[in-house]
Amino acid sequence: MNIVKATCEMCHPRCGLNVHVEDGRILKVEPMTEHPFHNNCVKARAIPELVYSPERLTNPLKKVSGKFEEVTWDEAFDFVAQKLTDIKDRYGAKSIVMHTGRAYVGSITSPILRRFADVLGTPNFTSGGSFCHLARTIGFSLTVGDHVCPNFDSSTRCAVLWGDNPTESNPVQAKSIKAAQAAGSKLIVIDPRVIPLAKGADIHARIRPGTDCALALSMLHVIIKEELFDREFVEQRTVGFDELAKHVEGYPPEKAEEITWVPSDMIRDMARMYATNKPASISLGISMDHSANGIQAIRAITSLMAVTGNISVPGGNILLPPRMPFPKLRVEEKVDKDVPIGIDYPLFTRFGRQEQQATPLLDVMLTEKPYPIKALLNFGGNLALTWPDANKIRKAFEKLDLLVDCDIFLTDTARMADVVLPGATFMEKEDLRDYRNLGLPLFLMQNKATEPVGSSMEDWKIVAGIARRMGYGDYFPWESTEELFGYLLKPSGLTLDELRQKHEGIYYGEKVSRRYLEEGFNTPSKKVELYSSLLEEHGYDPLPTYHEPPESPVSTPALAREYPLILVTGVRVLPYQHSQYHTLPSMRKMVPEPYVEIHPQTAASLGINHGDMTTVETPKGSIRLKANVTSDILPDVVAVLHGWGEANANLLTSMDKENCDPVSGYPGLRQTLCRVAKC
Repeated sequence: MNIVKATCEMCHPRCGLNVHVEDGRILKVEPMTEHPFHNNCVKARAIPELVYSPERLTNPLKKVSGKFEEVTWDEAFDFVAQKLTDIKDRYGAKSIVMHTGRAYVGSITSPILRRFADVLGTPNFTSGGSFCHLARTIGFSLTVGDHVCPNFDSSTRCAVLWGDNPTESNPVQAKSIKAAQAAGSKLIVIDPRVIPLAKGADIHARIRPGTDCALALSMLHVIIKEELFDREFVEQRTVGFDELAKHVEGYPPEKAEEITWVPSDMIRDMARMYATNKPASISLGISMDHSANGIQAIRAITSLMAVTGNISVPGGNILLPPRMPFPKLRVEEKVDKDVPIGIDYPLFTRFGRQEQQATPLLDVMLTEKPYPIKALLNFGGNLALTWPDANKIRKAFEKLDLLVDCDIFLTDTARMADVVLPGATFMEKEDLRDYRNLGLPLFLMQNKATEPVGSSMEDWKIVAGIARRMGYGDYFPWESTEELFGYLLKPSGLTLDELRQKHEGIYYGEKVSRRYLEEGFNTPSKKVELYSSLLEEHGYDPLPTYHEPPESPVSTPALAREYPLILVTGVRVLPYQHSQYHTLPSMRKMVPEPYVEIHPQTAASLGINHGDMTTVETPKGSIRLKANVTSDILPDVVAVLHGWGEANANLLTSMDKENCDPVSGYPGLRQTLCRVAKC
């Protein structure tokens, strides 16, 4: 038996693995203890099920007369290349969109696909970042110049989980928080649900969904009024403190209680606990992204970190380390100069890896304004289940002349495609990975444990195969993964042999950088911008300002009478990651079906018992779900899982512009009005 040192890609921490392989087949995985992360959770243990699932795609598929037929790779490449050429010739390169999903976060496939988009000439490149993570990057960057990570360790004296449930979504972080608590840290949880870590928290603030900005501003009110802020840091490293101090006078805890449902005394206790127990670290979950007031909420929370002096300190919140030096793969000079989709959100493009915001895309497909979109190449994203407004998605995709989907399973999105291309799993290929987004200057190679099943192919080779068929081979000269990686590593001075030997990765910088002391922050003023010059320049509120959700009992009282409950979508459960892993037997045993969480008081008023089938309905649509009657949810709130084809939560959601954050374009997925009835 051979043991291959690898990393898990089943969720964000990317834990180290010892993969046991015999006769070329993966038998089991165990934790690689020399890796900084080695949790080996239920998802990692299911890797053999994933790789050898009978539902794996093993050959390219082409739709003929409405049914899929297996074809060769040559046939698939030729068909896709010819269709793209015809579409480009007729409608221009801008009519082609390329998209990467969660499967390629941090993978070399994403920049290779972006290179293909460039040489093809389309300005329209989007990713799962339109719905996850990048809103936080924008809010952080507007304030401190870069993304900010929590740094929970033994020195942390106060840990804050703000709309984050790491027990289900990031078990490595959950362990770090428990260890910090054992070492004496306080724990504050801000969440409408009783998440597992809330049961052992010092304070659990059960907030009304969508009102986080008001809560953060009220905490700032207390901290500034009681002079609990870090005066030296504020005076030397921030701009706009006086304006912020005056601004938050309008958010006393009594007013915030009316808005947020969090008691005023609890708001004061939280503010004092956070400000007086240093270092303190806040982890913001995806809930902050999924708010129509998200950027302002993220800025308000980042301001909390800054005024208390908890930015870029061990045990507090840390700035991301510098990037590893890589050669430039972009070919911007080839890109069509027409306006890309998503131009309404320039700060998204500026801080979001120079991508376009995808939320306007469906309307453009349907209306063909400002121009037609005729082709979509989708790599590793199940848009039919993970994008809002699922009914609109189907209508929009039906208008395309070409939909190409690359995945390892026949997903709901793949079923709509004209061509499906089978990619390799992370166990079947080498890849280069950094841990920068987790705050670590750590770089490593993902080792290959086994050969791809069937004729499935490494994803970058799929991109290169299409590009070469279209005559762009000069831009993709690499004949092997080893040759490509050698080219990519050259500026860093690292070699493949070094990375293969150093299984736990190589650190290329300080674990907690204090570079702002010499360089300043990466903002126009070189300081923390409590008052944002960039937001002011673009016509937005320069100070973090609370706005009521577009749908709420306050902003739309008539609608609230018809739909009296607040719907939270996207509840995380440990076995799954978005729509992934639902076909794996061990995962399905843990959470066999989707459900709606509803409070006993609310359920009783509607005649609903635990286990009853219910209909959850919004103005956008309805789905049927079993009732999970639990006091873990607030009486006026219900919560549903997402990523389930049999009960697609995104039939209930909207990405109409009025439901999106004006700065980031992110849709408000956790603050929709709904009603629930027994079937």
